[in-house]
Amino acid sequence: MHKIIRLKWPAWAILFIVVIGSIITFTYWTKHSQAVTEVQQKALSNYPGLHLETLTKETDTYTLAISKPIAESEAINKSIETWINQQEKKFLTNVEENNQLLDKDRRAHLNIHVETEKLADSLYSLVFTAYQITGGANGQETIKTFNVDVKGNKMLDLKDILKGKDEAYDTIRTSVREQIDQNEDLKPYVFQDAMEDALRNPVNWKWSLNEKALHLYFDEYEIAAGAAGTIEINIPIAQLRAYLQDDVAEQLQVTVVEPNIEGQSSVKEKALDPNGKYIALTFDDGPHPKVTPRVLQTLHDYQAKATFYMLGSQVEYYPSIVRDVFAQGHEVGNHTEKHTDLTQLDQAMIEQEIKETKQKIYQASGYYPTSIRPPYGAYNESVKQVTNKLDTPMVLWSVDSLDWKTRDPDAINQVVSEQVASGSIVLMHDIHPTTADALPQLLSTLKEEGYEFVTVSELLSLQKAKGNGPFYGKS
Repeated sequence: MHKIIRLKWPAWAILFIVVIGSIITFTYWTKHSQAVTEVQQKALSNYPGLHLETLTKETDTYTLAISKPIAESEAINKSIETWINQQEKKFLTNVEENNQLLDKDRRAHLNIHVETEKLADSLYSLVFTAYQITGGANGQETIKTFNVDVKGNKMLDLKDILKGKDEAYDTIRTSVREQIDQNEDLKPYVFQDAMEDALRNPVNWKWSLNEKALHLYFDEYEIAAGAAGTIEINIPIAQLRAYLQDDVAEQLQVTVVEPNIEGQSSVKEKALDPNGKYIALTFDDGPHPKVTPRVLQTLHDYQAKATFYMLGSQVEYYPSIVRDVFAQGHEVGNHTEKHTDLTQLDQAMIEQEIKETKQKIYQASGYYPTSIRPPYGAYNESVKQVTNKLDTPMVLWSVDSLDWKTRDPDAINQVVSEQVASGSIVLMHDIHPTTADALPQLLSTLKEEGYEFVTVSELLSLQKAKGNGPFYGKS
């Protein structure tokens, strides 16, 4: 008969093994979860290899909004971030110098916006426009272009796009001269010597490319008087086809189909009980590839409807999320193209901000936004006149969750719970993870108090709000 030998492990050894095993398991699933999230985020982007973050800030003396594309390449990101930081530092220096002229009623503003053009697979043109106004009557606009290969992890030069470079450059120069000479509105402002200096060295050209044209950009005062503003010259792609690198020429054979300009909102308003307790939750500055899906899931779990005020720049990057928002029965509003303080713009520019976003939302979903929320809640008589002209209700808020300021789920819940009332319009942002963190508890608390969550249009209909506002809801 064999004797069974039982090993007696000390308690500390067993505890050590359990702890180590837990750490290994936790580390594996954390990395796995992060990897899945990153893959999902990349898949959502309309521009594979690029992710877009829109950063906003508001103080007593200035506001700023910065759209920043993020690539997988640290080298690309560093170049872009260096330039953005330079623009922000310059702006803040100017704010400090003009501090005596600034207050809550007259704030400085910086807006850095990017237009993204796809040249070919993994090749993109990023055209940045930095506009700042810091106390004077006129703002200052600067253009910067980055042409990137996100797979190759490098910046592109014109030599990567064009062959027969000298002949190609001469063709571009000739086209610029001809177009300026034929433009009777622009020609009187152009300084010929400055233009020739700018055209002399292609390395310094600010350019982008798409299937229609090569675009050259000149800053204010670079080749013309300030009254001309920034200048863009477009050289039709047909003029350059013979000079394009073969792989680029092949990729640019794209047919662009313009969408039908007719469209309608997908929101189906339901009749509300006049004696019910209703609030409208609103989310600004999205869609965001990580946060917005989390917000949508929580809204689904609590059978809640909401209104998303989207930026055109974000819509362009994440059209599939726009479709998801509509598909789940939520409402989409217009938050402008670039999150610009509309009070700093003339009426033509205000209209352009609104129309560009309206069209991008339609292109992504087949539906138009139902209302507009001006960035920072800032509006003046010009903004009101434009929204009236476009027959677009202007919607603000009666409860500010301050999620943009506190970034604290508990604080967000406390602010909303203390201030909310039946008929409130609540301001939140679907770009902050902490807002998504706060939402389950917030919905649970408000639901226990008898509130129902409706869209802005439904709430305004119940309140018999007519005209174009602005509408704030009740506090």
